[in-house]
Amino acid sequence: MPQILRRLSIIAAALALSSCATSTPRATYVTPLTAVVSQGDRVSTVVNTTDARMSAEERAMLADRITQNVQALAQANGGSRHSYEIVVNITRYTKGNGVVRTAMPGMGQMHVDGVVTLYQMPKRVPVGEFIVRKAFAIGGLYGLTVNMNTISSAFADGVAKTVCQVR
Repeated sequence: MPQILRRLSIIAAALALSSCATSTPRATYVTPLTAVVSQGDRVSTVVNTTDARMSAEERAMLADRITQNVQALAQANGGSRHSYEIVVNITRYTKGNGVVRTAMPGMGQMHVDGVVTLYQMPKRVPVGEFIVRKAFAIGGLYGLTVNMNTISSAFADGVAKTVCQVR
């Protein structure tokens, strides 16, 4: 019986740790959203950064992931259809180091922080702005298995849930 409890506690700990890397970050509003992206709305995403550590390919992948998540999460709306542009300005992008995270928990952290502005097109009227921050710093073997793709996916999900007002 003790061996079964030990295995169950290991599984429970692994599930708790995995939820940290994939949990959706909450937005901090700079300007409240006055529009919500709905089904049928046209959405495009642009990711900008001044951080040379984030390549053009990584920016394009993040933009595509945000657009896809928004389209998947958009709720039905009986009103007219709109076009929106989501502009994400990455303010912090740190890939960290899995080996350092494994050896020294708290070190080698991964971060994606950004300021997101939602524009209603074609006049490019800003309809809201918020900040999303996603970080991961858990050590051990789990810290070695988490990569930047996991953190970027959670960041994209946080942006999509915010512009679609899904929680």
